[in-house]
Amino acid sequence: MKRRILITGISGLLGSNLAYVFRKRYDMAGWYNSHKVFIPGVDSYKLDITDKQAVREFLSGYKADIILHCASLTNIDYCENNKEETRKINVEGTENIASACISPDTKLVYISTDSVYDGKKGKYIEDDPVSPCNYYGLTKYEAEAAVKKHKNHIIARTNIFGWNIQNKHSLAEWMLYNLERGCGIKGFNDAIFSSIYTIEFARIMDMMLDKDLMGTFNLASRTSLSKYDFAVLIAETFKKDKALIKSISVDDYPFSAKRGKNLSLDTQKLSKALGAKLPSVEECVNLFFKDHESEVCDEIKRWCYPQVCYPSSEIIGYSRQCIDDSDIDSVTEVLKLSHLTQGGKVGEFEKALCEYTGAKYAVAVSSGTAALHIACLAAGLKEKDEFITSPNTFVASANCGVYCGARPVFADIREDTYNIDSEKIKEKITSKTRIVIPVHFAGQICDMEEINDIVREKQIQYKEKIFIIEDASHALGSAYKGSKAGSGVYSDMTVMSFHPVKHITTGEGGVVFTNDDRIYKKLKIFRSHGITSNEDDLVFKDQAYGPNGLNPWYYEQQALGFNYRITDIQCALGISQLKKIDYFFRRRRRIAEAYNNAFADNKLIKAPFESPGCFTNWHLYVVQIDFNTLGIDRADIIKRLKDKGIGTQVHYIPVHTQPFYRKNFGTNWGDCPRAEAYYKKCLSIPIFPAMSDKNIAQVIKSFSEVILRAVVV
Repeated sequence: MKRRILITGISGLLGSNLAYVFRKRYDMAGWYNSHKVFIPGVDSYKLDITDKQAVREFLSGYKADIILHCASLTNIDYCENNKEETRKINVEGTENIASACISPDTKLVYISTDSVYDGKKGKYIEDDPVSPCNYYGLTKYEAEAAVKKHKNHIIARTNIFGWNIQNKHSLAEWMLYNLERGCGIKGFNDAIFSSIYTIEFARIMDMMLDKDLMGTFNLASRTSLSKYDFAVLIAETFKKDKALIKSISVDDYPFSAKRGKNLSLDTQKLSKALGAKLPSVEECVNLFFKDHESEVCDEIKRWCYPQVCYPSSEIIGYSRQCIDDSDIDSVTEVLKLSHLTQGGKVGEFEKALCEYTGAKYAVAVSSGTAALHIACLAAGLKEKDEFITSPNTFVASANCGVYCGARPVFADIREDTYNIDSEKIKEKITSKTRIVIPVHFAGQICDMEEINDIVREKQIQYKEKIFIIEDASHALGSAYKGSKAGSGVYSDMTVMSFHPVKHITTGEGGVVFTNDDRIYKKLKIFRSHGITSNEDDLVFKDQAYGPNGLNPWYYEQQALGFNYRITDIQCALGISQLKKIDYFFRRRRRIAEAYNNAFADNKLIKAPFESPGCFTNWHLYVVQIDFNTLGIDRADIIKRLKDKGIGTQVHYIPVHTQPFYRKNFGTNWGDCPRAEAYYKKCLSIPIFPAMSDKNIAQVIKSFSEVILRAVVV
């Protein structure tokens, strides 16, 4: 009969990773506080460990053979600044669990920390004096005392890294995340630790439980490294650029809480008890890499969301939204609130977007098109002005400027990325140019550094401000030279869309990012009828104020704005979706990689090219097929694929060839030959996070069969 294990903090880094290793061997349950998880074979319950009565009632009914107590506050600076909350969770919560372990047969396993030591000497053994140098370490040590009152216990002092089930990163994940995107990171050269990979931690803990060990043990890697050397090891193992890592001292970083510098642990006691050697840091990082390659990380992170994704369809479309029950719950909660629009969820969504992209400001609106429009308005675009954009885009990228009465100018694309060619932009800029709108097609970011240099040079030449507005509707999560789309490193504004086929959805919706205070104020006014009630921006102060100060009803229309407001319902969905963005990102990259490998040797299919310096969150996967040379009709190919359950699409008919632009602006075929040549060969095949491995295999098989059959026929 399987032993029964209860894991507290199952929605955390270690708790979820223990569940991954133990779920098939033990009868398992888990407690979470605020982040619900959906782990196959594990019963998860919402329970607050600071609720003594609830803890006692649950444990009296569950009858656990083993309790793995992982739940705690672990952010050292947060703990230092929130001592009352930290004590309540880390100490009182542990006391509640320990006192509720009535049966002496129940094994109580407490996950402690290397921070109980002072970090002055390193290579600590379990009997060394304990002297925490921060409040986190102090509360963890005090909790150890509560655990020791239960005779049948294990206290595991450790430092861990692994795959966090939530949308946040462990140290190793944070390093890898930034290195993949070309972002510079800092590593402490004087902070030594013996961090162990969570999956290895679980394997060793399993051995400890089998041997029925009791007492206090250092459960860590047998070797140690500085955090700088650890970062270098991550870079080397994952084949990333270690030149991005800067060596600094702990003393150079403005932590709120003091850190011990040498927290390396001696693991000989545990090694001797197990009769086995513990892994080295190097071995742990290698296993971390192997699990990354075998998609263990994706499996763990997927558990943070319900396994059912809506809608279900027999047709594998080129793209679609991925909505689950957590998204639905987020929306229904808002429906119970007093504000369905212009409430708190809008600001919450904007803040979350800024935190993710690194932008200073975000203004969420009703659609990506609305975002483009108010961006042009905020830039002051007007009649007789010109703006430059790509012909290889949806018509909204050009329409937004036409709405303002300006004349569109189309600069041709590059043959490799299908993005706008910076040299063509240079040729098209005149004294009338007021805006350049580069479009990050399919998710790959344009050469923004070069575009920025060209535009700034032309500004000097013409002595006129030329705004750069990035149309990043395809590029949420993509990075370029270490900067995320939306960060505004090379532009004045960035626009994104949250249409259902995009990386995350709000149904319809969009956002404008900027780092400029003045632009931000303009965007907010144009979003909502041109109206403001911001006290600092009011014009008629004499009308605004009464005897008791600013009149609460007062507002001013200062411009001709629009009703482009987004609702709280939409933003609640956006907040929920944004929590999944890292998983969505990895899944899209995996699908693109599978396609790249499948089509690598097929001379009839040209796969997308990714520029050096870009880390692309593929919104579209567009292949090029020379239909004319092969004698294949594209419409026939699309129909045959549809018959096999595969949906495809064409992105895009060049904007300058559309009747509206030909009639009103004199554009025509031949204006942008590269975009036109691309259009004649392009076909978008399915890519979206809800695709299963079976779906991917079906697309590859069907696509290859249809193309080859068409050639033979």
